[in-house]
Amino acid sequence: MTGKPLYLGNGKQRPEAVRELPDVDPEALRRADGYRAGPDLQAAVITALTLGMPLLLTGEPGSGKSRLAYSIAHEFMLPLTEFVVKSDTQARDLLYRFDTVGRFHASQTERRAADPRRFICFEALGRALLHAKPPEYARDVLRLPPAAVDHPGRPTRTVVLIDEIDKAPRDVPNDLLVEIERLRFPIPELASDTDPLPTVELALAERACRPIVVITSNSEKALPEPFLRRCVYHHLELPPFDLDLKDAERAGQVTIEDIVKSRLGSRFTGGGDRLFDDLLDFYRFLRRDAQGLGHKPSLAELLNWLDALVPEVGRGAPPGGVADLDQHDLLAKTRGLLFKNQPDQAQARALLERWREARASGPGAPGR
Repeated sequence: MTGKPLYLGNGKQRPEAVRELPDVDPEALRRADGYRAGPDLQAAVITALTLGMPLLLTGEPGSGKSRLAYSIAHEFMLPLTEFVVKSDTQARDLLYRFDTVGRFHASQTERRAADPRRFICFEALGRALLHAKPPEYARDVLRLPPAAVDHPGRPTRTVVLIDEIDKAPRDVPNDLLVEIERLRFPIPELASDTDPLPTVELALAERACRPIVVITSNSEKALPEPFLRRCVYHHLELPPFDLDLKDAERAGQVTIEDIVKSRLGSRFTGGGDRLFDDLLDFYRFLRRDAQGLGHKPSLAELLNWLDALVPEVGRGAPPGGVADLDQHDLLAKTRGLLFKNQPDQAQARALLERWREARASGPGAPGR
């Protein structure tokens, strides 16, 4: 590390140092136009789109499952709506939320029954189904306030991302698939003595705008068989490295190197390629089972690590390789970004040395 550190930790106040903090874009490494899908993932997406079925993705955290939905929305120029599942999520929560307490208090204050339509707010899947219908349906049939639906003004197809479905109670996935298959859901809170049970349902002609549903799971617990039967399933593996592919296997394949170049390609200039080669080789070394890590660093963690270590173009000449980096800075960023538990962090220095020895031994050495 060169120059004065951003943070000194010596008890002295430096308000002027705030101006030295970099302007960080948290989405820079996650933008949809940088996503790269391999042939197997492409095939799974095409199957789901062709059959109108939800696509269920599993894979280790940080493998790019959630970002696939953003890639689909970007390619088709469609809006995307996202719901992150929690441990107390119920199937209805993906459709709409109803503020029962708020309505009760309003009724007490106004001394009459408050209109329930003032207290409903539609969530990812419910909003996508309403957006697939003409705007006058929500306005004239359901008599909903515009803010509850936020309709785009014409029937629109939406990409719906349901993230981490395995966190939900076990009956939620099956309850959810009923709504997705039938493209309908009731809203009992809006029923009254004079109004029949309002039910949102896509007519046959409206199904051309049915949502494209992407569901992710970190496989923390098994999902019900009926749910699995109704999904197109794909497990997202870590892409291969260029060095691990034979020439005949490269056609159409997306590799780790391809993904890194799509996310950080502007930095592959002025000598940066050698540093990337070194860092990617160390990451490849860490992913081997023989290294005994409790947590293997993910693809997202690799990108953050590279982002931290490889300078942007125009911010100084890129180092020639790992040997040219500040070694204290390299070790600190490697521990903090690649090793996410204390036992792994404790062996970071030893792993770096073991990798250097393996790299110096040539292509036939372990880790190469």
